[in-house]
Amino acid sequence: MEGVYIYKMCIKKQKIMNYSKSYFKKNLNELTYQDIVDFFIEEQEESDKIEFKSFAEQHGNFNTKLDGVIRGICAFLNSEGGILIWGAPVGEKLEDRKEKIFKGELSPVNELKEKDALISKISDSITPLPVGINVKMLEKENFYVYVFEVQKSEYKPHQFRNTYYARLDGQTKPAPHYLIESLFKQIKYPNIEGYIKPKKISQNGTNLYLDIEIYLFNFTQLQNEEKAFFRLMCPQGIFTRSLNAGQDEMFEYNGHLLIFKNFIDILHFGAPNVHLERIQFHTCTREIDLILMFGGKNSPLKTSKYKLDLSRIDLNNPDNPNYLFAEILENKTNADGQAELGITKEESLKKILGR
Repeated sequence: MEGVYIYKMCIKKQKIMNYSKSYFKKNLNELTYQDIVDFFIEEQEESDKIEFKSFAEQHGNFNTKLDGVIRGICAFLNSEGGILIWGAPVGEKLEDRKEKIFKGELSPVNELKEKDALISKISDSITPLPVGINVKMLEKENFYVYVFEVQKSEYKPHQFRNTYYARLDGQTKPAPHYLIESLFKQIKYPNIEGYIKPKKISQNGTNLYLDIEIYLFNFTQLQNEEKAFFRLMCPQGIFTRSLNAGQDEMFEYNGHLLIFKNFIDILHFGAPNVHLERIQFHTCTREIDLILMFGGKNSPLKTSKYKLDLSRIDLNNPDNPNYLFAEILENKTNADGQAELGITKEESLKKILGR
């Protein structure tokens, strides 16, 4: 079985590099296991834009090997991006060659991890949250090759286990101090992330009430965001505060849309700003959508989307409603969403303008 999982939260109009096409003459999602076999028929060397990781069981298990992969991904994020092949041949050092050469039989991974779990482990291990990572998993007879395509990050520098890595002289190495300082100076705008946390579910007669917390974080060191705002839409429910007099400016669409224009003047690094709301539903409602759009003066507009399955409600467990989540898609830019759908600027204009 072959699968592709895309974890991208692209930012502004960053040029997306097709490293897979550069090396394999194919897009990442078109790669096959045989393509990797054919690639290593001839000897290959690593460079600043491609790294090879073998998987030899005698030298560690999946998790210990994954640490090396995450270091490589972190280095690409802090450099110019590139391709990492996990399951490549074991590197060989020749007397007359400075660098190892990689050729012949693959050393594939013996486990296929669930895609969401793998991406979550990678993203949770890198700080700040990684941007622009694609992975294609290739299978043959229950052995796997993982091909990662990593874009250079606009939110660098990133670190893994308190160490900054970079691609230097064709290798993943701890970044020297001068490079880290230079990367910090390159940051152009803050990385704002938005999340919704359900706090409590309750019932009163024919109405259900969901208490939620809306969080906005700034994950960019040394750069504050100004005039952060958000909009939250719930088509199936009504914000209870919209029923109160004097709240007209904050709510639209008969109470289905909350608009917070001036959420916070300055959003500092690492200190989230939190807002509480209560949403009312009829007891016959079985599924709800929460669509959170947010941004600031300097950061691009992003969206976090949630689908909750109210048929799972357990009123005996009112204070832990996270189990209601059926789908979560967080911190996607509009540009990213359009890119994944293959929507061009011309198509967007035609849909809006009708011409």
